[in-house]
Amino acid sequence: MPTDHTDTSDNTQVAVIIGENAPELERFAAEQLCDYLEKLFDLQTRPMSNLSSEAETLFLVGNLDVDIVVQDTMEESPFPSLNEQGFILRRMQFQGRPSLVVKGGSPRATLWAVYELVERWGVRYLLHGDILPETRTFCLPDLDIAMEPALSVRQWRVINDFACGPESWGMRDYRPVLDQLAKLRFNRILLSIWPWQPFLHYEIKGVKRNSATLWFDFHYPITDDMVGRDLFGDEEEFWNPDLPRGANYEEFMAAGQQLVHNLINYAHQRGIECVIVATLTEFPPEFAPLLEDTQEVHQLAELTVVPSAETDIDDPALTELATAVLRATVDTYPEVDYVALGMPEFRQWSGLYERAWNALDAKYNIGAQCPLDDVLTAATQRSAYPGGEERALQEVKGDIVALYFYDRLLNEIEALKKSSRPDMKFIYNNVAEELFPVLGRLVPHGWETLNFVDYTASRIVKRREVLKNIPSSDHACSLIYTLHDDNVGLLPQLATGSLYELTQDLYRHGWAGFSTRYWLIADHDPCVAYLARASWDRNVNHEDIYRDQIRTACGEECIEEMLTMFREVERTTVALEAHGLGLTFPVPGMLTKHWTPQPISDELIEDRQGYQRALDAARRAREKTQPSGQNYVDYWIGRLQFGIRYLDIIGAVRRAAIAKADGKPTEALRHSEAALAIARQALEAYADVVRDQSDRGAIAVMNEYVYRPLKEKVATLQSGSSNAGSK
Repeated sequence: MPTDHTDTSDNTQVAVIIGENAPELERFAAEQLCDYLEKLFDLQTRPMSNLSSEAETLFLVGNLDVDIVVQDTMEESPFPSLNEQGFILRRMQFQGRPSLVVKGGSPRATLWAVYELVERWGVRYLLHGDILPETRTFCLPDLDIAMEPALSVRQWRVINDFACGPESWGMRDYRPVLDQLAKLRFNRILLSIWPWQPFLHYEIKGVKRNSATLWFDFHYPITDDMVGRDLFGDEEEFWNPDLPRGANYEEFMAAGQQLVHNLINYAHQRGIECVIVATLTEFPPEFAPLLEDTQEVHQLAELTVVPSAETDIDDPALTELATAVLRATVDTYPEVDYVALGMPEFRQWSGLYERAWNALDAKYNIGAQCPLDDVLTAATQRSAYPGGEERALQEVKGDIVALYFYDRLLNEIEALKKSSRPDMKFIYNNVAEELFPVLGRLVPHGWETLNFVDYTASRIVKRREVLKNIPSSDHACSLIYTLHDDNVGLLPQLATGSLYELTQDLYRHGWAGFSTRYWLIADHDPCVAYLARASWDRNVNHEDIYRDQIRTACGEECIEEMLTMFREVERTTVALEAHGLGLTFPVPGMLTKHWTPQPISDELIEDRQGYQRALDAARRAREKTQPSGQNYVDYWIGRLQFGIRYLDIIGAVRRAAIAKADGKPTEALRHSEAALAIARQALEAYADVVRDQSDRGAIAVMNEYVYRPLKEKVATLQSGSSNAGSK
């Protein structure tokens, strides 16, 4: 992003001016500007409200008390009107001194203006820190720009599930990432909490919630013989550092709620809005006696209960329990900006969908928009969806019931009337795509939708025509963007090309924005950089962003090699998203499910070759990388070595299973021992480049589900071989 500059000497006296009554976020913006002036140019200054007579260069930050004076000097070129998210950067003369106005339509937009300015000085923002430019000569940019976002919703999901995801993060892990997201001008976080986690307590009719756990109640012991042991300090079990392990329910819940409050507060300090998920039809099992008929949820570990398929849509007990959950959500976290009402991943309460449709139709005339038969027929065409047309049809039926239930709860019963936030705004989350056309009639003014089409970006691209059906002119609609899918699992992934295609569709069809979905984050710096820039510039291309990031991080000489590496990872990601769902899903049986007497598939062989081509390109790039960028390249080398070797583990395990089935125990043992040795190499390669708590969680998970089961398998085969020899 080149710009014209006017040079000033290195000993220039610089002043950063803010209003005397500037709000806290505007003061923070000014402090950030001062910090970067020192980092980049060794110019030491702090924000001030009075103009210094010594200062030769001024930065006028935010809605200043001097604005009237500034306007008086600019009668021929007044400041443009700004929306809440818009900002300007304008070079001007003020009181005879070169000055730069850094001003937003709100305090957080002023903060974004500062970060845009810093980017124009050559800084690039990664999720784990900044890349600073090599050359750092101060000059005041000759700018006159006004920026408004092309996508007004730029949301980042937090908490979620799994030890390899942000469920394992404490505030020490969250703070640096939220800092970087603010620099990248993300403006929301989605607190995706689950009914079995320790974040929401409620009681009704004498029944109190009394159970909670993390990551589906799986456990990951830290032992001296595990690979990567030195990553875990004196821990005995991998755990969220802000939550007490082994505590009673009350202590666990109190710590969990404090973590959520801390997360919301910190996000607000960075100008980031907060959305929290409320699950109103799924409950811990202690509440089952309050309902006439329940069933276990069709979800990993089956930790909760849901209404049976035939539960009445007006069931008073269910209504009362859902009301209690909703009120507890807003009374526990009244500081949130939105509540998202989600649909279960697998819809089970669906039997009375026709009654629900007829009730909604009588109230909103949705049948005129799209008849029920057409909706059901459309669902049967979704055959490529995971689970096929049967699951798609079940989703539609379940969502019709849920939409009726939510509408009645919020708009007729007014469940929040006596809560601390009767004015709460809502987001309908994950409604089946066949119901997109009727949402314009069902979603009240000021509410939004967050929409899920498929698990991965490339799978949505194959059915992208459904994106035009969203009623984007009626309410703000956002699309879930998967950066890193847990079904593909822990292998290297990069989805930027697919997300570029979808972003063009968001522009075209008037969508408001996106919400990220991920577990690991360290693969995705280039992708997040693209999303951040594309949210403001419709014309940006993802490979241009790749080139820019590589140039800044690694230098000019290795750009083509790194581009080759990224392209190969993207191609392999798209392939895995087609045939690899569940391949390295981080649950029990993650590896042992591959103990089957069949050779590794041709598709996985090609995936390995794709990773190998990417690794070869990364190694060539490493030879040309400037010293400051070697760590950037080394990360990818480690991740790709891991990915290649993980696929080699699968191949070795399958060869062992074939040998065992063929009655060749010695050969089975040899292949199993080879798989164990490769597993150690794979985990060591990954452990060498660990960047964050998600990576540490992934190492803990794979020790439990890959390395230890292989050790047990080898020991079993050795024992069998020994017993056979003794006979």
